[in-house]
Amino acid sequence: MNYFIQDMNVFYATIYGGILIGILFDINRSLKENFKIIKKTSFILDVLFWIVITLIVFIVVNTISKFQLRYYHFVALAVGFILYYNTISKFILKFNNIVIGFIKLLIKKIILNLVTILENLYYIIVYSIHLLFDIIFYIPSIIFTIGRKSSRRPLVKRK
Repeated sequence: MNYFIQDMNVFYATIYGGILIGILFDINRSLKENFKIIKKTSFILDVLFWIVITLIVFIVVNTISKFQLRYYHFVALAVGFILYYNTISKFILKFNNIVIGFIKLLIKKIILNLVTILENLYYIIVYSIHLLFDIIFYIPSIIFTIGRKSSRRPLVKRK
């Protein structure tokens, strides 16, 4: 009877691994729905997803039953995933979409503000350099021109 209780504990713990797989599946779906770049590179994201899932199954089986792989591990993973998918998946998916939308909006605003700041900084630097060149070249030439005109003798009309 003790082995049966131990196997039931392993089964329930493996169900949590299936729930974790379901959460990662929803994150994967949210990323694919919200980013157009990811739609084009969906294959790479799918391969990465399955590598992560394989690592999670490996870690769950190692942690729970010291690599004693039984058929009920796969059944428990499937039960955990189906349980998650049929109960709270739609809420988690909506939450993920809201969070990703907020992050996209935040990044867009940060980039727009940064571009505005950099554009203003560009104009400050350019106008400062322009003023410096005016001070160095244009103003002395005006002073010399005024000085030359004032050093001439005034023309007096003779009658």
